[in-house]
Amino acid sequence: MTTYAPNPVVTFAGGNVYADNTIADISINIGRKDVIEAVQASYARIVLFTQADTPLNVNLSDSVTIEIDNGTAGTSTIYTGIISDIDITLPQFGDAGSIAEYTLTAVGPLANLNKRVSGATNFPQQFDGDRMFAILSEAFLTSWDDLSPSLIWSSVSNIATWDSFDGTNIATVNGLMTSIDQPGVYELAAYNDGLTNALTLAQATAQSGRGVLYEAGDGTLNYGDYTSRISSPSINLITTDLLTQGLRTAAQWSEISNDITIEYATGQAFARDEVSVESYGELAATRSTTLFDLSDAQSQANDFLESRAYPRVYPESLTVALHNPNVSDATRDALILAENGTAITTSDLPAVFGTVFEGYLEGYSWRLTRYEAYLDLICSSQLETYPHQLWLQVAPLVTWASYTPNTTEWMDL
Repeated sequence: MTTYAPNPVVTFAGGNVYADNTIADISINIGRKDVIEAVQASYARIVLFTQADTPLNVNLSDSVTIEIDNGTAGTSTIYTGIISDIDITLPQFGDAGSIAEYTLTAVGPLANLNKRVSGATNFPQQFDGDRMFAILSEAFLTSWDDLSPSLIWSSVSNIATWDSFDGTNIATVNGLMTSIDQPGVYELAAYNDGLTNALTLAQATAQSGRGVLYEAGDGTLNYGDYTSRISSPSINLITTDLLTQGLRTAAQWSEISNDITIEYATGQAFARDEVSVESYGELAATRSTTLFDLSDAQSQANDFLESRAYPRVYPESLTVALHNPNVSDATRDALILAENGTAITTSDLPAVFGTVFEGYLEGYSWRLTRYEAYLDLICSSQLETYPHQLWLQVAPLVTWASYTPNTTEWMDL
């Protein structure tokens, strides 16, 4: 048994540090709730206390980092963003003491991307990772040409630097060399529709390439292509890690799709599961992509059908209380560093959830105080990224010999 307290530390604008009793609680939400959704900007809610006559040194657009202690030694940054909202209330004021409560909302780098544009220069036919790199590079690079032509020197503040005009994003762009999977897996058609919202364009690229654009705790933007999860490190959770009370799943008719259309550059690809249609009714779904080849579109249609034609029943989220002394330091360290695509496995679920779960992390939520750290893991099944057939989908007249048992293994089915 190992004792642990997260001891969160919040830093604003790179130098204004708040910790210990100034922190009431912190909540953080990063990622997505479903493997087929686009990741939206993360957000954090930070509640700080101070004396009413002692304002905190925080301002809109200030950078925010949140760190917690590792299970072993040192600290890790679990959130990076900028302040988007500041709310101040006085829960206590008078002779007995005056307390001000600051409720701060911070948003992640995808919110910044949503305020930018890309596509001024047409993109050639290219793979999804290369397209993503081009979009983000254009969105975050600032040059003199980006400034208003009517701006005169005397109108610029005497304390302004090039940083004030966002000229330091070259560091972000340089970081993309290691955080974007290039070239990617799927070839996309040329883009020539002109300037548009950079986040929308990036999300469309990710969907077409079956990859995911996501934020990491250190504030970097990352793109994992379709094959990136195959080599993901795995975190195995055991009985003493999981909070089983409150586990919930819901098999939803609305999530089933058995008549699939994938739109690509010059046409459509189709896939349909008749057994699913007979069982649940015809449930059609269409996905728009910028794929170049019919073969890629057909492959995606087939995989999407296999992963969505039947209900997948597993917990909506897995919760770990890192302050639980039964959780090992090694597990704490691994979970603190987990990000989108990290493999999560367990064989200790209650039988109503199938006991065994193998999946990938799609999103997560932190709930922090000085002494407690709850981490909610929102996962998808591995079958939703890399699907294979269920027995129900095998045609009844197929013989075992047709599966060439000398080369086909049980898990292949």
